[in-house]
Amino acid sequence: MMVAGAGRRTETKYWRRLVLERLHRLFVIVIVLQLIQVFKQYWWEETYAVVYASVAALAVIDLLVSRAFFMRLALQLAVAIAAVMLLTPFEWMAWPDGLRGWAALRTFAEGNVRQLHPYFEIAAGVMLLIHYMASLGLNKIRAIGFILMSVATMAIIDSFFPLELWQNIAWVVVAGLGWLVVLHLRQLKERHFDSWSALAERPFDLAVPAVIVIGLLMLAGIAVPRAPVLLTDPYTLWMQAQNREVPAFSGEGGYVSDGSGSGRSSKSGYGRSDTKIGGGFEFDYSPVMTVDTNQKAYWRGETKAEYTGQGWADRKDMETTPAAPGTRDLPADKLTDGDVETKRVTQTFTILRKDRLPVLFGAGHINNLTAWDGVSGSAKLTWNKEEQELKFQRAAAVESYTVESDMLVIDENKLRSAKSHGAQAPFDLAPYEQLPAIPDRVSELAAGIAAAAANDYDKAKALESYLRLNYPYTNTPDVSLQKSKDIADAFLFEIKEGYCDYYSTAFVVMARAVGLPTRWVKGYATGSNRLDEEGYRMGAGYVPDPSGAGTYTVRNADAHSWAEVYFEGVGWVPFEPTAGFSVPQPTVQGTQPDLPDLPIPSGAAAPDETVESGHAGGWSALPWAIAGVALVLAGVGALLIRRRAWTASMFRRVRYRGLAPNQKIVREMERLLAFLSRRGLRRSEHDTLREAFLGWSSRFSSLRPEFEGVLYKFESARYGGQAADEGDLAQFSAMADKIRKSL
Repeated sequence: MMVAGAGRRTETKYWRRLVLERLHRLFVIVIVLQLIQVFKQYWWEETYAVVYASVAALAVIDLLVSRAFFMRLALQLAVAIAAVMLLTPFEWMAWPDGLRGWAALRTFAEGNVRQLHPYFEIAAGVMLLIHYMASLGLNKIRAIGFILMSVATMAIIDSFFPLELWQNIAWVVVAGLGWLVVLHLRQLKERHFDSWSALAERPFDLAVPAVIVIGLLMLAGIAVPRAPVLLTDPYTLWMQAQNREVPAFSGEGGYVSDGSGSGRSSKSGYGRSDTKIGGGFEFDYSPVMTVDTNQKAYWRGETKAEYTGQGWADRKDMETTPAAPGTRDLPADKLTDGDVETKRVTQTFTILRKDRLPVLFGAGHINNLTAWDGVSGSAKLTWNKEEQELKFQRAAAVESYTVESDMLVIDENKLRSAKSHGAQAPFDLAPYEQLPAIPDRVSELAAGIAAAAANDYDKAKALESYLRLNYPYTNTPDVSLQKSKDIADAFLFEIKEGYCDYYSTAFVVMARAVGLPTRWVKGYATGSNRLDEEGYRMGAGYVPDPSGAGTYTVRNADAHSWAEVYFEGVGWVPFEPTAGFSVPQPTVQGTQPDLPDLPIPSGAAAPDETVESGHAGGWSALPWAIAGVALVLAGVGALLIRRRAWTASMFRRVRYRGLAPNQKIVREMERLLAFLSRRGLRRSEHDTLREAFLGWSSRFSSLRPEFEGVLYKFESARYGGQAADEGDLAQFSAMADKIRKSL
């Protein structure tokens, strides 16, 4: 009996210590897990899997072991490494057969350690944050401070970014209350031990009411209906008082004026109203869909023919036919001659948002709708053979669908011999030549640009190149400069900057002004390919699939517009007038599509819409703070091995102090080009930067991965439309240094 009584006392003592000393760690874990949800548009799924596995191990180890902190930490970091190896595309590099000196050991270590990045740093940082908050949070004042800071941070992000975090905020509040209950019990034991002992003998008398109250609070916070906005928040009032645009998440994107003149801007995305082009927007990187395809492409949605001077209107006289899954050989006019080459492209779209779709997207001309899933029961889909659109009569919810398209294979020699002005077509081309009364200076400018072209195709290419090279890209153009009522005229002569809608509209207007039948197209740019991002991150000679086959994540920031020009015997040919973009169209084997020269800036990089921004790569500013801790844990030995690279990095930081990583990458590219020029590798005046680098990589095949890698990083920084980080700069510098050493 005495042994049994001692066992019960030991068990009771263990559970009391568990509640008082370690239970608050679980509430801290809940709060930290809610905080990291702000990165859900930036981290890969594997990153979250590693973090969740590491945090679960931390919780179990901390609850079972109360002492030996450094032993617990080492065990938790070891679990994080194991999670990276099991949950990410980690490939173990076996121990070399013949280990010869430090070089072989360094190659072995770097080959494996590199694959832990950035997953391990992020997981280790999250675990260290939990330990830090838990250790300092034993004081009630500090705990309340942590909780309030967490709620305030998430509330600010929820207000000013396209993320809905109110459920996460509710979880933070509930976890914070639990945390404070535990601290109250600790304080009760210290100050009123007799009262604590009495409660400890009947724990359910305290636990059950606390759980009920907190649970009801949680349910009320989650289930309460949204109330209409009664007061304008101070941030909006202050921005309006400064006569500045107020970012607003509309769920659609583009710029849709409410007619109030309030100066509000929208988030980027696929807008349904194009009646008024103009204004500005903020980039929204939330994912919209994934596309599994055997050919990289733009994902075409709708076309517009009627230009009003302010925007685009739908034609009312279009003939449509019903369409449904399993529809083979959608009705189509024969636009191409028998010797025009096309490529059959199969795409499966998986929709990631709950928004209703107005159209089904596809690459080029859709031929077959083979399957769909999760479509609204009342959805009615129609096919417009002239505009080549699969459009719902009323926007419908779709989970996934598969289409087959015939993409035109670009043959510039054939296009130069084809006719656009005065072309014959199986439908009326007049709507695609229509223009309202536009200012004379627009027509004169278009005629001057096209005057030297020997054929219609070169006229269109001249207009395309003029827009790409002479108008800077920005998602927030200064619309106060606009005086003209015609948006194309205002863009060309007054605003002189803008985003894709400005470029594409101006191109269509100028092309029609010189007699080319042209239409405006909107949809999505390609998106980001995870395999390519991972390959470039790992380096080591990665060569992407030249066709661009793979799975692409398409985000709201990829919403885009471009133009198509009709050529007799060929059909509709896409043109990309927006600076920094290139239509991913297949070309005749052995040729490359023309790309205009991309001048290297002397100052800051211009913003751009992201086509393949690498945004999904899982990086933010936080991991580099975590990386510092990881370097300390790695020890002095690693610093000695990498001392030369570390020293060079420090010099770069001093040289580029105050510049953003994008600007640093652009400056580093300027230095690299100057070095290559001194070594005799000079660009001809007709070569684009991409053409020059591809030529050099062919000439020095052993440096192909480095030439292609620095080009990819530069284009992402210069035209990618998103902030790079110090990791991107480090990768760029490492590849540039290897080129210098080899040459």
